[in-house]
Amino acid sequence: MSWTELVGDPAVLGRRVDEVTGRLAAAPGRAAVPPRTAASLTHQALVARLLAPLVGALLTTGALPVCPPERVHLHLRGGDPVPLAFTAPRDVPCGDPAAGAAALAGHWLEPVVAPLAAAVQRHRPVSARVLAGNVVSAVAGAVAVTGAARRDLRRPAAALLDALLVTAPLAGTAVRRPGGRLVRRSCCLLARLPGAGTCGDCVLNDPARPRRAVGTDA
Repeated sequence: MSWTELVGDPAVLGRRVDEVTGRLAAAPGRAAVPPRTAASLTHQALVARLLAPLVGALLTTGALPVCPPERVHLHLRGGDPVPLAFTAPRDVPCGDPAAGAAALAGHWLEPVVAPLAAAVQRHRPVSARVLAGNVVSAVAGAVAVTGAARRDLRRPAAALLDALLVTAPLAGTAVRRPGGRLVRRSCCLLARLPGAGTCGDCVLNDPARPRRAVGTDA
């Protein structure tokens, strides 16, 4: 199915959230899964799956693959990562990190990723702050994986992430702490699952953050 179908058909997204809910509930000692947690984690996994190859291609080739959402195809069955393919993408050259951030925002984050967030919010009341944090976390993960695989790309990867952190729609969604550690300004709600803990970039792990209850939509 296409990304357009995923975003436009509530039943398609609902089935995927149900699948994720089932896998999360299968963990020992976990009888129930909060609906918003399942919806948020479904969103984060789909965004990460979409953006990872795009960020990797941008960093390794200096050009961003671009195509409309109806030419992004997924096979929503089983666990993550789901099979994904782009049909006949064109390359948009990006000469520097600022251009790369602008291209990623203009061609993917705003026209393709943002509608998924809106669809998730129609399905479950997940805050926009949480969903925006999911996106920046997905981008940061793709950047980290690329830098780990190619040491020569570590600096360009970090520069791209820094550029995205000051480019809409990701401006203000995360900060760098001393040593370069990224901390998102929200929690993906994983912490609401018994025994799940938190992610490495979670705001709940930020020593500079005032203490609040874990159960809030941080």
